[in-house]
Amino acid sequence: MTLHHPNLCAKHAGLASAAILVAVVVLAAGCGGDTGRGEGEGSVASTGATTTQTGGATGAAVKVPVTNVTDPARRAYIARVDRICSRFDPEHAGASEELGKSKDEKEAANAYEGSIALWEKQLAAIEAVPVPPGDKSSLRANLFDVIRRQLVIRRQIRVALAAVDVQRLQQLRSELDNLTVTLIGFARGYGFRVCGEGGD
Repeated sequence: MTLHHPNLCAKHAGLASAAILVAVVVLAAGCGGDTGRGEGEGSVASTGATTTQTGGATGAAVKVPVTNVTDPARRAYIARVDRICSRFDPEHAGASEELGKSKDEKEAANAYEGSIALWEKQLAAIEAVPVPPGDKSSLRANLFDVIRRQLVIRRQIRVALAAVDVQRLQQLRSELDNLTVTLIGFARGYGFRVCGEGGD
């Protein structure tokens, strides 16, 4: 529901501004990352240890095993994809900052549209890297398809943001965060370091 209806009085305009602020905060507080860096997290150590990742809207801790990668083809693939994630990290940070500076729902929706385009560009760059033999179906199901599902949700978030539908934004963010936890679990288990850190 759009709060900027032509018949809104000045009193309701103040409520609209508050809803916009809430919507932006809902998104900026944690849009749900795919494979960006997590706050306060370093590179994943190459040991048999288990790392704790805080999960989605619930905040529950999820145990994620850290994989010691010995296969040279997988190690080379991981290095190339991690470099892509490192390259996109500053751009994602800039996109989040831009979203936080939005003055109204139109600016916020446009800023979020730019963020979606950035995620699409990153996915295309990752998909362009040849995958190790034997890993195609696993990477498709657990990495590429999950990121595509996240992109669908991101587009839905953009619509909800333009409509200042805070309840829908919260629901979608929760779905996005849950997919992020799943994605991070796979990424770390596969052996990614930068791309397995999570966050937005």
